[in-house]
Amino acid sequence: MPAAVRGEYIAKSATLTDDGIASLKKALEIKPDYDDAMAYLNLLYRRKADMVESSDERASFQKQADDLLDKIKEIKQKRSEQPTPQA
Repeated sequence: MPAAVRGEYIAKSATLTDDGIASLKKALEIKPDYDDAMAYLNLLYRRKADMVESSDERASFQKQADDLLDKIKEIKQKRSEQPTPQA
């Protein structure tokens, strides 16, 4: 993100993004296989990556987001392999 736009973006979104990340991490502490929380956390990590200046920090947030996507795929695959309960 261009530096001129990044400052305004950070001013408007940083607190909300950080609060969202903290809340979703808490949800994952409670339920580690909560794939919807992982999906939203992935998106917030990508927003956070847009806020940082350092390419190393940006790459770190993007890797965390990509790792969550891989974990979501694993969880969904395991669920699809489990037999569905009969009513």
